Amino acid sequence: VAPAATDPSPGAHAGSCAGPAGPADVRLCGYLRKQKSHHRRFFVLRRASEGGPARLEYYENEKKFRAGGAGARPKRTFPLASALNINKRVDARYRHLVVLYGRDGTFGVAAESAEQQEEWFAALLEAAQEAAGGDQEAAPVPGPAFREVWQVAVRPRGLGHAKSLAGLYLLCLAERSVALVRSGSAVAAVLLQLLSVRRCGHAENYFFLEVGRSAATGPGELWMQVEDPVVARHMHETILEAMKALSDEFRARGKSLARASTPISVPARRQPPSAPPASQAAFPWRPRAPEGPPSLSRSPGAPGPKGATRKGAQPSPWTHGGTRA
Repeated sequence: VAPAATDPSPGAHAGSCAGPAGPADVRLCGYLRKQKSHHRRFFVLRRASEGGPARLEYYENEKKFRAGGAGARPKRTFPLASALNINKRVDARYRHLVVLYGRDGTFGVAAESAEQQEEWFAALLEAAQEAAGGDQEAAPVPGPAFREVWQVAVRPRGLGHAKSLAGLYLLCLAERSVALVRSGSAVAAVLLQLLSVRRCGHAENYFFLEVGRSAATGPGELWMQVEDPVVARHMHETILEAMKALSDEFRARGKSLARASTPISVPARRQPPSAPPASQAAFPWRPRAPEGPPSLSRSPGAPGPKGATRKGAQPSPWTHGGTRA
């Protein structure tokens, strides 16, 4: 692998420093600018080795890095195992930032192009994941991985004054919550569920959260100051997007539960026709006799063959075949 170029021009890109011209534990190196001081320095990303853990360090220039001996000592070292998160950022001055967030604060570097930013971001993220995998106790805040982290200063206003929360923090956004972690602390000072956040917004370089009664702090507002209005707007858009996504998830889950609890209407089985119950039965219907002259019939008490009479009885004048005396 070819060594990195020694040209300190502003357009110099990152490169590999491993090989005959550099130590074997170096993963990536090149010129970047420090976010806060804007100084251009030579940065080196090292793998974990016998010489130390995985880390990002920088030198005044490449010559000092390659000098060896006491002159090769870095000006600053950032252990990757202590990183809460690594993000790509944009602020009012730089468009291609990579920021490392650790328990002791943040450290940002500015690349010259989007390609250089992506190269450093991918390498740092991979090295940090490898370092965290080998050190299970390195994570300062237990729980899910953070999606975003910002350095903020909570102002003594609203809940910041009522709950004595004023000071420097890292605002850490997870999938369902936001946490305020004091610089250098291993425990979240405040953990707020996103469902307890009523609204959020920004004004200039200030960002605020309004929470309801279900929040751990109780109802009120938290005001935080950040570096510039670009960061405040990014915080507003990112947290608002997370709140909407969580709200949509719960709404969809509620609809599915409502559909599951709705009873299914089954049509009644048709029964064959049958006789109605006795209480509803009608009187039996009998046809009426046809109208006409009365029929000539025997008396019920004198049945017998045609023309015969009972013994000792006089024949009836209306009986067929009979005669009057």
